[in-house]
Amino acid sequence: MEKVVLSFLGTGNYQEVPYRLDGEVYTTPYTQEALARHYPDHTLKVLLTQKAKERHGEALRARVAYEEVPIPDGRTVEELWGIFNAMAEGVPEGAHLVLDVSHGFRSQPILGLAVAHFLEVAKRVRVERIVYGILLEEEARGEFLDLTPFLELLSWTEAARDLARYGFGRPLGQLLKKLHRQSWLEKEAQVRTLGTMGNTLDQLSLSLELLRVKEVGKHARRLLEALGRVEEDLARLPRSRPLGLLLRLLETRYRPLTVEDPFSIEGLQAQAAMVDLLLETGSLAQAVALMRELVVSVVCLERGFDLLGEREAAEGLLGSWSKKAKAGAKGHPGELGQLWGELTDIRNDTLHASMRQNPTPAGSLEDRIRQIWPKIRALVGAASLEAEGT
Repeated sequence: MEKVVLSFLGTGNYQEVPYRLDGEVYTTPYTQEALARHYPDHTLKVLLTQKAKERHGEALRARVAYEEVPIPDGRTVEELWGIFNAMAEGVPEGAHLVLDVSHGFRSQPILGLAVAHFLEVAKRVRVERIVYGILLEEEARGEFLDLTPFLELLSWTEAARDLARYGFGRPLGQLLKKLHRQSWLEKEAQVRTLGTMGNTLDQLSLSLELLRVKEVGKHARRLLEALGRVEEDLARLPRSRPLGLLLRLLETRYRPLTVEDPFSIEGLQAQAAMVDLLLETGSLAQAVALMRELVVSVVCLERGFDLLGEREAAEGLLGSWSKKAKAGAKGHPGELGQLWGELTDIRNDTLHASMRQNPTPAGSLEDRIRQIWPKIRALVGAASLEAEGT
């Protein structure tokens, strides 16, 4: 595992001042030297244009050993991509990285942040730190600012996007738990709710993935309870405050799932909301499985069957109605039998991994799934209204 300090070298007039980092002081004109001394087990690699090399290359080398990483000036889009590629290629696979953007020119600091995030995914690089050395001329000293939390913000945003678009809540849950641990290890604040929320979001996401409908309701309720307390934690952790905007996505998404009894009338509406969510996030196989169970539950309601203990009896009725529908039966049983037959075919094609003669192409199967759902949702709504009226 290689450890790297990657730093930009510019063409400015650098003053020799004491730079402070983690309580240590390094007197130098160059942030690169201060970081090389602070991280002696890291290889120093310096990104520099031809002009920067002519201006400071030898002077820097006289003070500290480093590897040159030549870059273009960045005056065109092509040159900006050249800088991006040089940075990405300069950091080896799996390295631990300290990135210094103190002397980055024009868009280079922004590129640095983008590359760091890219390397975490593409080359499994561990970004230990992103720093910016600020020169306080009035006080004749320098100070390193830690910009790493802004890289973490990109991870938060990515995790929130995964949740919103694809229903992947576990990455956000892991980040919440990580922030909770860090706050205690670094003695930044004594937070209590973030870890609980992270664990709950993990469990809720797993329950949705495996269609544990009772567990979904339980974890959704706990999540909303934690959301009601999280403001206090966010106030204690300044770097976490942007999460307040992201976490509000959770309330809108999961409130419809918070019923206590998924096998009550309200519970069927919550299960229908689960199907809506699964379809929205592209979890089509889970959506189909739950659609089938909702139709069985509707028949249980209509016939006064126990929603858990007499499902086989309801399935038997649906099977007989499906046969009658094929023979031309009309009316409610015939329509429900026709719907059951179509849904059974979609469900078998989906959950048996297309292990059949002439399986439906994936695109067409998705269309069938999305087209049948409004019919089933209307059926659930009508059954719930009828049950409420009795």
